[in-house]
Amino acid sequence: MKKDKLDLSKENIKKLHDRCKMGEEDLYTFLKKEFLDMIIEDRLKYLATVLNDHFEDYEFDKNAERISDEGYSIVKFFPKKDRSI
Repeated sequence: MKKDKLDLSKENIKKLHDRCKMGEEDLYTFLKKEFLDMIIEDRLKYLATVLNDHFEDYEFDKNAERISDEGYSIVKFFPKKDRSI
């Protein structure tokens, strides 16, 4: 698989977070579509970094089915929607 260069800078992580918030899918699914050719371990680094920096902006249903990808079991974290609108 192609290995893309990781950009874990605050600016890039914020951009990924903002783009994920605009969609309806969970963070991992968004990252998988965004970095289709990236190895899973690097995609998980992005997931962990986004959650580390913006955890309060995500929620998960502990009863929801997890994503299974290349032997990893991944919790679906969905961006919280702005309830003030």
